[in-house]
Amino acid sequence: MIRRALRRLRSDESGLSLTELLVSATLSLLILAMIGSFFISTAKLTANSTETTNSTNDAANIANEITSVVRVATTLAKSGQALPDPAIVSGTRESLTIYSLSNTDADNPAPVKVSFSINADRTVTETRCTATSSGGFWTFGTCAATSTRRLGGNIMPLTGTSDQMFTYLTSTGTPILIGAGSLTAAQRATVASIVVYVSVKATGSRTQQVVISNKVVLGNLGLDSSS
Repeated sequence: MIRRALRRLRSDESGLSLTELLVSATLSLLILAMIGSFFISTAKLTANSTETTNSTNDAANIANEITSVVRVATTLAKSGQALPDPAIVSGTRESLTIYSLSNTDADNPAPVKVSFSINADRTVTETRCTATSSGGFWTFGTCAATSTRRLGGNIMPLTGTSDQMFTYLTSTGTPILIGAGSLTAAQRATVASIVVYVSVKATGSRTQQVVISNKVVLGNLGLDSSS
């Protein structure tokens, strides 16, 4: 009997039934759908991670450079003036020009005039102007050398005062209100610290913006008395 059954199986050429084909096709479609869903999820996670990393790198680079320059801000003595010029040359909510001892020679410290600004494409640029020595004073009438470099892009647009890039504080920690204008000469002389707020989000990014905020004391000026 076993032999007859084996012979019958060998000679059976009926193939798969329609039900078996439908089951096989359904299982194949389910497997392909699972693979496709996994691939799409992995691609989204990778894209989000890359966007966050790029935003973090831009924010950190911008904040670190501005902080390092502002921390060593200095006033500028001028011939014929009893009082030096304030460390801040000009300041708005999204731009700052400041005298600083950034990257100077320890044996012959010379100030530089550094400007930070946000371009129309929301890119932060830094421009440096080197001083020249004249009669024992440093001057910036005509910059001895000027260099400009891009620090990072994708700065979020302003929505109010809480997210402006530069907030200027007095020695008591009181914010100086300037609205859409700039610091007056009297206000520039009273700035003791600056809050640097950097908010970056790549265009079209599906992730949240990356925010870095630092309060930087202008220690060389001896004005800050807040903790």
